[in-house]
Amino acid sequence: MGYRKISQLCAASADLTSGQDHALTIASHEDELLGKISEIEKSLAALSTQKIQLVDLKKSISDELDLLRASRAHSHKHGAVHPYRRLPMKEEASMTVNLGEHRSVFLMITSTKENIGALYEVKFKYGAKVDDMDGRAVLEPVVKFPCFNECARIFSRSRVYVFTEDACVKSFDTKTRELDPSVPSTLELKPSGTFVSAYDRLYFLEEASPFVADPLPSFAKYNSDENDWERMPEFPIRYPYPMRVTGYAVCYGLILYTLIDGHENFDVVAFHVGGMNWIRVEIDTCDYTPFRGRAVVVGKTIYALDLFQVDEIIAFSLKMNKRVDGSIAYTLIKLCKLDGLKIASPPCPFDGLESDYFVHLGNQDFFHVKTGTNYEFYKVQHICITTFQIFVREDGIHMIKTLHSAVLPMDIEACGQFMLTFSFTPECEDYEPIEGAECS
Repeated sequence: MGYRKISQLCAASADLTSGQDHALTIASHEDELLGKISEIEKSLAALSTQKIQLVDLKKSISDELDLLRASRAHSHKHGAVHPYRRLPMKEEASMTVNLGEHRSVFLMITSTKENIGALYEVKFKYGAKVDDMDGRAVLEPVVKFPCFNECARIFSRSRVYVFTEDACVKSFDTKTRELDPSVPSTLELKPSGTFVSAYDRLYFLEEASPFVADPLPSFAKYNSDENDWERMPEFPIRYPYPMRVTGYAVCYGLILYTLIDGHENFDVVAFHVGGMNWIRVEIDTCDYTPFRGRAVVVGKTIYALDLFQVDEIIAFSLKMNKRVDGSIAYTLIKLCKLDGLKIASPPCPFDGLESDYFVHLGNQDFFHVKTGTNYEFYKVQHICITTFQIFVREDGIHMIKTLHSAVLPMDIEACGQFMLTFSFTPECEDYEPIEGAECS
């Protein structure tokens, strides 16, 4: 082989080796870049976690500041109480009475697409960690109610009663899990209205008609022992615009209703169960906020959910004054908004139709449940469950002590996305102060 040929072969071999080295260099550089991308992704994930932690920390600090400012403002108004001194709580010894007990709370929900109601049961250990909440991965309905409208429970019994859109009453026993057949109404009643349990009886107040010429809303009482209805004195007040009931409380022989119209005009009226008559209730404060759902009565205080704000609990009192003619004048007084309720966040924020409810578990113990829709989840809807206690400090400020909060998924394949309608625990009767009990 000639020298020239050998030179050409050596050059070709060198080019091939150089190409292979270049390819290896590129591959190595690609691996290096992929490694850097992986490190960046890990850093971003860590930053995201830190951001969430910082947001939670900011919220916690903001809550602490709000409580401190409220304490300071109240101190300046009512006396020289040092804002940093921990004020003792009334009945502090009873604050841990129910901790660790196994509890059961039933949630009544309404489908957002169809007129279907369903009852779910949440079992948990009071004040416990999330692992001690219900052992199932996804909560499933205990029973479904087609044609659902309103529901209530007589608090001395284990049954929940459902008023359907065809004006029938169904009942379900939470102990035996038996569903009784529908009982048609013996009275002609509109299908829409407010179904209330009060003093071992059920009451139904029709929804006001949008037509002024229509008769005033009917009011009726249902005797579950006899499966019979009794017509009561009709609602006596005609408003310029139709009013709807947003919430109610049962106390001192009264069923107290809060009402609002489309222009955010509101009113408070009461039905006197013993006297069988309706009473106008005065509102004491200019910053009165209507409440929703069934209020909880504890001692002399009425606790209820703010009509306009999810997660907000308001304290009220009902004042009674005897008039010259011997009749009683009732005044509803807004005491304060309660601070301290800290609710766990769902996997993805709720993007609409938020609703909540809260239940008295006895003593100073309470259960709050919140939900909302999120279209990223098709088979489950998350609920936020929080156990807490309410106490009154020596300076009169009502406060919440959050014990534990957790998020649970609920199966929605059976009835679709839903809103919370009602909630109760079979282990605790509702406190319904009788007439003559001191309320202020």
